[in-house]
This record gives sequence, C-alpha cells and structure tokens, in this order.
Amino acid sequence: MKSRNALFTCLAVFAVAILLFTFSTTKNVEAKKSPPTPDVVGAWFGIARPCPANPTTDSAEHADFCTAVCGTCANAGILPPEFPMMPTLSDDGTMIADDSGEVSLYHTPGHGQWTLSVNDGLLDRTGTQRYKGTFLWLGQGPPSLGVLGNAVRTRFVTYSDPLKPDTMIGYIQPYFFPIAAGGLVVVNPSDPLDPLDGNHIPTIDPLVSPLPLGCDLTKGCLGTYHFIIRRIKED
Repeated sequence: MKSRNALFTCLAVFAVAILLFTFSTTKNVEAKKSPPTPDVVGAWFGIARPCPANPTTDSAEHADFCTAVCGTCANAGILPPEFPMMPTLSDDGTMIADDSGEVSLYHTPGHGQWTLSVNDGLLDRTGTQRYKGTFLWLGQGPPSLGVLGNAVRTRFVTYSDPLKPDTMIGYIQPYFFPIAAGGLVVVNPSDPLDPLDGNHIPTIDPLVSPLPLGCDLTKGCLGTYHFIIRRIKED
C-alpha cells in the first residue's frame, strides 16, 4: 500500500512538473513573437515632386506640407521635375526603392532600412503615425565615362493615416556623395588600429550617420521632394 501511495505521489509530482514546463515554454514562445505588422509594410507606388509645391496645380495641402517640412525649400536644380517611385517596406525593417530612371545617368535600385519615427525632431502630422528610413543607390558618373561615380543616400519620411491606410503622404531628401573617380571608389588608407576595415571604406562615406538635418545644400542635399504613395494590392 505504501509503495502504491509513493507511486501515485511521484506521478502527481511528475504531472505538475510537465504542466509547469509547458506553461513556461508557451510564455517564452509568446514573448518571442514579433509585434503586429505595421500598416506601412508592403509595396507602394507614387510620384515625388520638388518642394515648394504649387497650391494651384497641386493642392494647398501639399503646399502647406512642403512649407512645414522645409520652409522655402532650397533645391540644387539638377534633378528632374518628378520621380515616379516604388518603395517596398518589409516587416524586417529593410526597404527597397525603385524609380522610373528619369535621372539621365544610370543608378541602381535603392536599398535601406526603415523604422518608427518618434521624438527625433521631424515634422508631426496630426492623426498619423510617422515612419522614417534611408536608402542608398550607386550612380553612374558622366556619360562619357559610363562608370561608377557616386552614391546617393536618401532620407525617406512617410505618414500613415489609420483612416486611409492605403495612401501615404511623405517626402524624400536625397544626399549626393561623389565616392568614386574614374570608376574606382576613393578609399581611406588601411588603418593598423582597425585592420578589419582595411582599405575598403570610402573617403567620402555615404553611410556616415545621421544625415544632416533637413536639406542642407552645402552638405550634398539635392532638394526636398513631396509625394503621395498608394499601396499596390493583390488583384
């Protein structure tokens, strides 16, 4: 009888241990689950045009938006009057940005990162959630050379409205970095104190963070471009 009671006791303890282990494992799995996917994740299409915006041919809302973002909105005057664009934002925080190739010199698609934007000095927009990112493309030099000449790193800021989740207003600010000469990247010499980098870091480094505040033409900004992008949906 005693041995039977001891057996039941052992089985009960074992059952409790299994329940505790299962509960703990479930909690750990739940804790590791990703947060809800933001509405901005997906593929988008739209058109970016230079600020300041014309309140007659565009709209007063876009004109006011440009003024709030960049004031008088200086522009380098070397980019085309519009950029049809297709940014794709992934839920792992990466992004790809394609445009129509209206820049006469060849450049690669843009690759970058995006994140939630809070308490960073960027323009707030009532009723929306702000997101920001940067993406980088490599560009061709003068057509006579036809080789690598530059990199452009672009600030991307967009506003998601829960009442219109498939349309976003925003702006981009491309920064120009002349990283190459004659098709070869101009690099820093190897630093014996940092042997991992070797001589692989551009002297004019497009990945130095953060980008200058706003659009500073003296530091390579080419202008501020406002946009509306719309979600590309399944058919």
